[in-house]
Amino acid sequence: MKSITLHLVVAGATYFTQLDRFQGWSGTPLTTAGEQATAAVAQQLASTTFDTAFASDASRAVQTARIILGSRAQPVKLRTLVALRAPFYGGFEGTERAAVWSGFATKLGYPSVAAFAADQTPSELQTLLHDHDADGLAESGNEFWDRYQDGLQQVMTATPDCGNALIIVDSAPLRAIYYLATGKRAPQQILTTSTITIVTYTGDKFALQAMK
Repeated sequence: MKSITLHLVVAGATYFTQLDRFQGWSGTPLTTAGEQATAAVAQQLASTTFDTAFASDASRAVQTARIILGSRAQPVKLRTLVALRAPFYGGFEGTERAAVWSGFATKLGYPSVAAFAADQTPSELQTLLHDHDADGLAESGNEFWDRYQDGLQQVMTATPDCGNALIIVDSAPLRAIYYLATGKRAPQQILTTSTITIVTYTGDKFALQAMK
């Protein structure tokens, strides 16, 4: 069965990141610090040969990818896929994340946000937003993952067997992939901007290889 290695880089910090806002399909540019951190990631990956490179069409993802790919001796064509967008948060786009999660924790009877988060799978968290979006626009957990998995299959098709693919991701897709690979909730340090997670992707199965 075909197997490839995914180098998952979390998009650089944006102004929405700095303000702790939900940022799914909304586009905000990288901050100066985000650009600098992404340039450091480019140095970390300088010796890695990529057969393919992918990002969503979100401005932060494209900007991150271009910084990483721009200084490489062997150029790699960037392909953008709508299917690789972060979840769509609908009416929650741009709202303060901490306040929303705190509200859910209180409403559902949890003693703390940490206790609430520890009791939810990534898909369940997204579905909560879907179910409580007054605008009725937010994707459910299943809707998001069905779409995102289609994007990953396009990556699989385009990348040669045993090849390396660079994918610029957001924290939500990475959280889902980590959960599928390990059955555990992702530690916060790998979900922060400009971090690298390496997984093997075989069929529709993930195996965690390294976190940087």
